[in-house]
Amino acid sequence: MTTELTTSAPPAQVVANIEKRVKQYVAVRDLIKGMKDRHEKELEELVDIQNKLTGVIQQCLEAVGAESIKTSEGTAYTTTRYTASLADPKAFMDYVISNSMFDLLDRKANSTAVRDHVAEKGLLPPGVNLSSISTVGVRRASGK
Repeated sequence: MTTELTTSAPPAQVVANIEKRVKQYVAVRDLIKGMKDRHEKELEELVDIQNKLTGVIQQCLEAVGAESIKTSEGTAYTTTRYTASLADPKAFMDYVISNSMFDLLDRKANSTAVRDHVAEKGLLPPGVNLSSISTVGVRRASGK
């Protein structure tokens, strides 16, 4: 699909050009979605087999009490990933502050709060950078 992508035209032509480009964009997006859906469907059986093999390998590792087993075909191993969510944020923060255990926290600025701070005070909090990235999105016309 080759198309000429120009925007230097009188306003009426720009509107017609945008309408044409939005139609093309939606068509290409639909083609991509269709390809992804077909690809996902094709992968389902293989992913199911892989998940079953993962279970068998995990049972083997547990049976011999090993965290890893090296074979001529590769190494099977287990990993453990931890996540921590807050059931009671206030209790957690009270604990952190009263015990000076700030290493229990991840340090990062909340971008929404920083944007609100800038809107209210007209300046960034000290030591914070605020970045924004603009992207173009296209919605399908209703009924299409």
